[in-house]
Amino acid sequence: MPVKIVVAVAAFLLSLGLAWWFARARRERSAFAAIVAAPLVAALAFAAVAALQPAAPDGEAHADPHATAGASSAASAGGSASDPLRRQAEELYRAKRYAEARDAYAKLVAVLPGDVDAWANFADASAGAAGGDLKVGSDAIDRALALDPNHLKALWLKASLELQEKRYTSAAQVWERLLTLLPPASDDAEVVRSNLEEARTLAKSQGASR
Repeated sequence: MPVKIVVAVAAFLLSLGLAWWFARARRERSAFAAIVAAPLVAALAFAAVAALQPAAPDGEAHADPHATAGASSAASAGGSASDPLRRQAEELYRAKRYAEARDAYAKLVAVLPGDVDAWANFADASAGAAGGDLKVGSDAIDRALALDPNHLKALWLKASLELQEKRYTSAAQVWERLLTLLPPASDDAEVVRSNLEEARTLAKSQGASR
């Protein structure tokens, strides 16, 4: 039992003993006062002992050090550990240092294989490093779409790849799907509509030439 509780109980019993002594001496008022004061004396004793004991830091009393260490390890193995790598990759891409950005995104998807944005950006940076050739990032595009079939950037890259490879009907189908996911009045939707018309026209020409 904690010391402060023991002291509080002892103070309470002492007050009751004092009241009994006053009652034996026929000092009824003093006995009554001692009984009334007994809970207060116990509370004061409890508070005094508690004040003398060092307080535990916030959260330490019930913290499981092993659980905390496990949570920290899990966090470091997840998003927080990859944040610097993600920022580095994004900065390299914005600086048009595509080869370095590609390598940084390659490391990122190795750490976070379920990160759809990382896969799409890896594909984009890979194409940039290859002079715009989306074929080098085709596997990364497919991985992104496997994770999220409605990922906007991955769909855009897929449609562009199909157009690059002269698979115009397939390109039109992907542009159509992407268009349904965009706000109709957005600038992106306008660009996609234009790309869709181009793909349809090329598909008709391709079909007519066969």
